[in-house]
Amino acid sequence: MPSEVMKLTAQIVMSHASMSELTPKELVEEIKDIYNLLSSLEGEISLAEAASDPEKGQQEAVVKQPSIPLEEIVKEKYVVCLECGKKMRTLKAHLRKAHKLAPAEYYRQYGLDPKKFPLVCKEYSEQRRKLAKEKGLGERGGRRKAKTA
Repeated sequence: MPSEVMKLTAQIVMSHASMSELTPKELVEEIKDIYNLLSSLEGEISLAEAASDPEKGQQEAVVKQPSIPLEEIVKEKYVVCLECGKKMRTLKAHLRKAHKLAPAEYYRQYGLDPKKFPLVCKEYSEQRRKLAKEKGLGERGGRRKAKTA
């Protein structure tokens, strides 16, 4: 007869695995980690004791797995938020307001390269680039040259 901790572990792991791709090794590690955490909570070990465990410090360094393939994050008309799955033109303000995350934290959590995965969609980026060129930004003389012309 499986224990309550084992049942809860199975439910949590199944839920997480249904939303993200895990290698067999990652799946086994996640099962162990969740089981150990729930067991420690059931055994009334304080969270401070669990946090002082050296294995727990390694968990924080582990990168979250995105729930969608990386190729589908940045599209022509939208960018997908990996935290909630919303499709938006820009993510910076959304991350700050909805998830209380700075862009650097977001990139670190998912192990993303900011140059490969911008927080704005391609269409919006192109619009801003054209607008900047029209204003003369990025050229020698910058704005002054554009104003006198």
